[in-house]
Amino acid sequence: MSFTVSKKVLLKKIAKVLLWILCILVILFAIAYWTAPSWVPSQVKRFLPPSIELQQLELKHPGLSSTEIDHLVLQLGEKQQYRLKLEQVTLGYSLWQRKLTSITAQNALFSVSQSKDSPAQSKPLSSIALPHIPVAEMRLNQLLIEGLTPQPILSKAIVIRDSGSSISLNSQVEYLKKQFQLNVDAKRNEAALSRPALSGLSLTVSHQQDKIHLEATPITSQKWSLQGDGLVAPETLYPQPGIGPVSFKLNATADWSQTPFTFIINSDSNLQSTINSHHFSLNDLATGFLQQYKLKTNIDQFESDIAVSAMTDSEVVVSYAPSTSLLTIKQGQIALSLTTPEYNLDAVLKSLVYDLSKNPTDKSQQLLLDTKLGLRDLQVNFDSPKHKINSRINTLQLESKVSIKDSVLNLSTAKGKLGLDTVSYQGDNSHGKLIAGDWSLAGSSVINFNQAKDNTHQWQVKNIKPVNGKLTLNDEEISAENLATTLQMSLSEEQPKGAIQGQYTLEKLSFKKQPLTLNQLKGSLKYLLSETPSGQLTFDNAKYNGQQIGVSDISGKLDWTKQPSNLVAAGTIKHQQSTVPFRYSFNLKSSQHNLKVKQSSLPISSISRWLTILKNYPQLSFNSGQLEINSLDGDPLGLLFNGKLNVDNLNLNYDEFYIKNWTVEDTLTPNSKLGGTLKSHIEQIELATDISVTNITFLMPHTIDSLVVTDLKGSLLKGNIDIPRLAVNKDGIEPFTVNLKAVDIGALLKALNSEKLNIKGLFDFTLPLKISEQGQQIVDGKFAAVSEGVIHIKSEQGKDANIAFQALENFQYKSFSGTLNYNNQGHYVIELNVLGSNPDLYNGFPIKLDLTLRGELPNLIYAMLVSGDMTKPILDDLEQKQMLNIQQ
Repeated sequence: MSFTVSKKVLLKKIAKVLLWILCILVILFAIAYWTAPSWVPSQVKRFLPPSIELQQLELKHPGLSSTEIDHLVLQLGEKQQYRLKLEQVTLGYSLWQRKLTSITAQNALFSVSQSKDSPAQSKPLSSIALPHIPVAEMRLNQLLIEGLTPQPILSKAIVIRDSGSSISLNSQVEYLKKQFQLNVDAKRNEAALSRPALSGLSLTVSHQQDKIHLEATPITSQKWSLQGDGLVAPETLYPQPGIGPVSFKLNATADWSQTPFTFIINSDSNLQSTINSHHFSLNDLATGFLQQYKLKTNIDQFESDIAVSAMTDSEVVVSYAPSTSLLTIKQGQIALSLTTPEYNLDAVLKSLVYDLSKNPTDKSQQLLLDTKLGLRDLQVNFDSPKHKINSRINTLQLESKVSIKDSVLNLSTAKGKLGLDTVSYQGDNSHGKLIAGDWSLAGSSVINFNQAKDNTHQWQVKNIKPVNGKLTLNDEEISAENLATTLQMSLSEEQPKGAIQGQYTLEKLSFKKQPLTLNQLKGSLKYLLSETPSGQLTFDNAKYNGQQIGVSDISGKLDWTKQPSNLVAAGTIKHQQSTVPFRYSFNLKSSQHNLKVKQSSLPISSISRWLTILKNYPQLSFNSGQLEINSLDGDPLGLLFNGKLNVDNLNLNYDEFYIKNWTVEDTLTPNSKLGGTLKSHIEQIELATDISVTNITFLMPHTIDSLVVTDLKGSLLKGNIDIPRLAVNKDGIEPFTVNLKAVDIGALLKALNSEKLNIKGLFDFTLPLKISEQGQQIVDGKFAAVSEGVIHIKSEQGKDANIAFQALENFQYKSFSGTLNYNNQGHYVIELNVLGSNPDLYNGFPIKLDLTLRGELPNLIYAMLVSGDMTKPILDDLEQKQMLNIQQ
């Protein structure tokens, strides 16, 4: 019984003690609950790593394992300060385990603050700490990041997990009104147990079709090895039209442990994209630059999308100084390329010093490039008020070095090849063409960005193979064969408008309408664009092949100048030792040519070697004489001249003719080609053996294809010769009349070596002549004795000869007249009317002879004047006559 009572008492005491303990715990929990806002922050701080500092905590009354917090502010980092503000946070923890178990927040704000140490005090760490976060998983509904970029970054649905060996972050990010998917994986170096360090970072950012992947490995806290690739459209980050998707591959090392920062880009890095030339007005810039030089092209029709690439073929060291914004390439080179269907530009960037805060043309910028340009199908038009030139560049290949320093762009050691299509030219009154050909280019340019007057250009253009061309001046077409030229083009402060100089050779220059050809031309050109162009020209073996005049084997040398409306040249033409100075001008407005020959004296013997006159008479030759050019002024192509020429002591031959001491005074007028009037005096013309005409004078109006001899007078066989008019033109010789007055017929027969016939007496002859290609004609020629005379005819037949022949053996005539006709076939008809007597026949009874002689004597005039055998066939015909009319 007593045991039972004792047991009950014990139970009551135990219950009482437990109740008091419970009450005490309730009181303690009540006290802890109501006093939690004062002691929980200190306990939470104990749960955080040393690198995370709790700056502010505003919470409601917490529970034993979690608490609701209005906002929580944490400061992360030791040197560089990062501030994390969390709102509407649910914080899970274990008081027993003395650690945080979870963090969930609706909103968060992440900002970057200034470093506690100055740059001078900052020392790089050997590694980057990557402490464990206080929870295995952290979820943030929304995070706003400020200070890292010019615009805030909004991150949503953030999940951060710490697996011990790594920390991963997955989130959706909004930036510049774009949404990105962000995946980050940071690995720890577990060997550093006392201070877990970052051993690797993997970053992947994607947006629609864009994706960037980056692998970063820290060597030290401020030196990283970077590998990455990606494809991204620039408008994803920045709304700049005209730039296509950018693809890249990166293998580099970044070191910002000291200033300037250093980036080492390895050889397998590259970048590729496209840019639109229209959006960046590149075509407009090129067009505006060319228009300064009056050049128009079809650049605006080129493909607008330009493929751009950059790559490294060796290690490239790049430095960047944030304090000065200075970007520098210290080692290696970067290959750049711009490509379209019409052109490609390849460049090797060898050196760069670029201040990102300053204008590209600033004096501090420096650049060195090796470039190669390839261009295809570029239409080029030069259009000025007076000249228009059109052509197409089929191909252009140009290599050069490009440098920028002290605000000066230097294009040096440039060389290349130009494939040029047919070049057409149009002037005020001329046009021409130069056929397609290949040209070599070489030169340099210096462009000063600050002072245009200091710009200099030195370029040389040379055709690789000779080309042909044509130039039309009004109605005349000039053809050039095998033109080879070298031109130097320059622009400098001394010549701000530019200068063109050069040399050229030309195998042949010919004129279509004028039968003129120049051969083996060599020349030079000097054209200061602020002045008039000038140059020199030499040529050999010039030829002029006119209808009646020919020139050959002439060389020349001249200096020429182009004036505003005239092309003027002065020089000499030369044949062996003979030299003629001249001055030539061409009016560019009226297309009129003018040649002035200075006063000159030339021996005829020299002129005859290169000048042919009256080409239809090849037997004509000049032996001696002297040509005096008093003045000569006119159109050399139209052969229209004003001038005065004198020829003294001219001797010439034509077949059996010989002219001695011919004195000529020729007055030229520009009314027709080689038009003028020639005044002549000839001392003697030998027609045949012992026949000569002396003291001949005449006037001769002439043109290039016609001449008219007027009032020809002279002495012949003791009498006179008179030709009123003798006209020669392109159709031949017009009919003319030769009048012989009181000619000693006996002297004529003696000169003709007539052995059977001798006539003593003076005769007048009127001989109408027609000379053509078909032959010679005498139509109704007349002759008559001036006084009484004697006819002696010798006959081998003696008394057996016919009566007429016997009567004429010693016939003393009182009158002697007749007619003479001769046709193209060489047939002659001579009618003789002779009145007189033969003392030895019929007792001297008066006899009237009416005879008609017919026969054939080819080439009568030649036989009469040259060969001397005219009388024999006539006498043979007379000897055969049987009829004799006797009058008393």
